[in-house]
Amino acid sequence: MKARLITTTFKYCNSGREEVKTVNCLFDDRAEKYELTKVYVVEFGQELVFSKLDNHFLVND
Repeated sequence: MKARLITTTFKYCNSGREEVKTVNCLFDDRAEKYELTKVYVVEFGQELVFSKLDNHFLVND
């Protein structure tokens, strides 16, 4: 498991709003393989869908 501090954009899928935040994330071996994967975000206390291709978290609000 790898811990990383990243600055990323959170895209809220239902409302369409976006915000940029710096968060601590935990990437496991499975997350390293795929471009779209679930990553544990420490600040939220849950796994969120992360796109490594465009550096976005997709959040259901």
